[in-house]
Amino acid sequence: MYLDKFYNEEYKHSTSRLTLKSIRKPIEKGLFLDRDGVLIEDVHHIDSPDKVSVCKNVIPFLQDARKKDFEIVIITNQSSVSRSIISYKEYKKITERFLSYLSIDLYPDMILSSFHLPNNKNNLEDFDWRKPGTGMINYALEKRKYNKSKSFIVGDKLTDLITGYKSGISNLIYIESSLHKKESKAIKDWSRINNIFYKRLKELNSNVLL
Repeated sequence: MYLDKFYNEEYKHSTSRLTLKSIRKPIEKGLFLDRDGVLIEDVHHIDSPDKVSVCKNVIPFLQDARKKDFEIVIITNQSSVSRSIISYKEYKKITERFLSYLSIDLYPDMILSSFHLPNNKNNLEDFDWRKPGTGMINYALEKRKYNKSKSFIVGDKLTDLITGYKSGISNLIYIESSLHKKESKAIKDWSRINNIFYKRLKELNSNVLL
């Protein structure tokens, strides 16, 4: 696979850990990105590479992230693998299609995935990897020692922001989703009750990366 040329792979039935082979010098800032709804259009359990459509402003956003010395880490729940909507091989093909839109210098440093079902109905190990669990972020933090106060998480669901908050990531960014309209109120209520600050955007905007 094309993906194998650039990434080292650790795969279990519960998780996938893809790490860029050309490891950069240590960088203290991590940019954690949800995939569906942030990087590619969310079509609800995507089942084909042909359905991959890159969200607006993704490329300039990633370019600016590199200029500002961020490492890029995708963290994504992909229960479609456990639901047998797609195979793991097909998941990798979808990932490859997304990467095909990027220049090599914008390839994420890590692509981390959870294949757990909600409430771990498929009884897989490492359930803390499924957002809002902190397993994926903690794995990256352990490997790369990012400064949490200078790192960001960007997502289109409450589970993304909870994951970042529970992991100690200081900067929370919510991207409004037309597919998940109820998330906006849920996030607003959660932030008010817990006195948590977040930034709300209609689309990706690199000006938020300070």
